[in-house]
Amino acid sequence: MAGVSGGASPDTDLLIGWGNGLRQDDGVGLLIAERVRGWGRPRLEVVAITQLTPELAPRLAQAARVLFVDAALERACPDPGWSLEPLPCGAPGSQPLSHHASPGALLQLAGRLYGSTPPAWQLLVRAHSCGVGTELTAATAALLPAALAAVRDWCGRGHA
Repeated sequence: MAGVSGGASPDTDLLIGWGNGLRQDDGVGLLIAERVRGWGRPRLEVVAITQLTPELAPRLAQAARVLFVDAALERACPDPGWSLEPLPCGAPGSQPLSHHASPGALLQLAGRLYGSTPPAWQLLVRAHSCGVGTELTAATAALLPAALAAVRDWCGRGHA
């Protein structure tokens, strides 16, 4: 794609895990991204980052599909404690030119700047505590096997 550099090839899926690794369960997106990176899937680019920024738009525009992974409060993530849902490209979000953005805003920005908006999903994992600390709470750590299985299933539905 002209004008887009530093991203995946068009047949590559993209997983973006984000959060704050110094705030207990807020770091679950980062941890999942690091674990998935260890799977070594050749058609899956994995990004672990502290916040979503407009600089990610070129990577999104080149991806075949994208999976955003983040922590969520209980009301956004009811039982079983995680959810994997399609994310419409028109999903509401913060202003796309702010320093940080939502998944929906990044998808809109990729479409506006590069003319390409990949199909997207969002995996949310329940955060039980976001206090200062580098370890997940036991309750959130217990959700990791199911959340990782959901990512593996998502990868299997595509070609990652």
